[in-house]
Amino acid sequence: MAHFTQLGLSASSDKKPATPPTGKTTPNTPNTPHPSPKKSSDKQKKAALVGSLIATSLLGVFVLESGCSKESGLTPNQSVASQPLTPVVTTHISTPTPVASQPPAKKKSRQRKLSASTYTNAAYGVSFRYPTYGSLKEDDEANLELDGLGPLEMNFVQPGGTTISAVELPRKLFAGTDFNTAFFNVSVNPKLTAAECEQFAFPEKDELEVTSRTKVGPTEFEAVEAYAEAENNQADVKFYHAFQNGSCYEFALGLETASEEIPDEVKLGVEPAVKPAKPAIKPVDRNEVFRKLNWMLSTVKIQPADFPATTAPAMATGAPITPTSAEMNEANISEAH
Repeated sequence: MAHFTQLGLSASSDKKPATPPTGKTTPNTPNTPHPSPKKSSDKQKKAALVGSLIATSLLGVFVLESGCSKESGLTPNQSVASQPLTPVVTTHISTPTPVASQPPAKKKSRQRKLSASTYTNAAYGVSFRYPTYGSLKEDDEANLELDGLGPLEMNFVQPGGTTISAVELPRKLFAGTDFNTAFFNVSVNPKLTAAECEQFAFPEKDELEVTSRTKVGPTEFEAVEAYAEAENNQADVKFYHAFQNGSCYEFALGLETASEEIPDEVKLGVEPAVKPAKPAIKPVDRNEVFRKLNWMLSTVKIQPADFPATTAPAMATGAPITPTSAEMNEANISEAH
């Protein structure tokens, strides 16, 4: 308090009194340095200036933070830690549209689709597909006759069958081979029972006959294979039976080959004067032929139908049921390829 009074007194006047106060004599004290009033005023001004600068800086920082907080949607009291570390930025990129949109070019498939037609017989409720290059025959024309072997016989154990259609493959399809003809034949016998439909007329009953049950496409069949042979011709026929609509359906898949005819001079041991210039004939690919025939069999569909009235042909009592044109030999089971 004494120091404050002393500072206040010293600041009230710039000059010392001319005469000391009366009544008391101040002792001679050493002269202590006192801060100059002018220097104190300068320091206070500097301190005030620095303070104002600091306050201005703090105010600017506060205003800056307030502006950032408003833009980011945060209040000044919210901590920085509450903000996401990596803000999600959604960028819309406009894709330029092509001038002319063209569909991509399709690669050409190496596989050729089989051009086929559909045969349908509503009277017997049977249908199948066949290649368009095949020759379709119906009614009487469907009764095929093999070269050197005679007519193709139906393989039912009882008479009453009717051949309704046949498809023949052309010779040019297997040119340069011993191929003579191949056929897909359809017959129906409404006179047979289910048990009789599982049997075949040939091979002969006294021979070892082997049949098999196989499924081709959606239909199950009883199957047997038989062979016929003449001097220059050989036939391989596969028979398939299916009992539906109270009738027995027969599908015959056959291949006939013809060997090269031997001249009479060669048979007699005489060298012919002029040898015929013929290209060498190679055996036909039997698997390929039956693959085409089996494809037709796999498309067979049998639907319910009302059969037309048929008259069974007269037959001599006790007459054996055997082929009249060719002798059919014992055959093994042939699975569908």
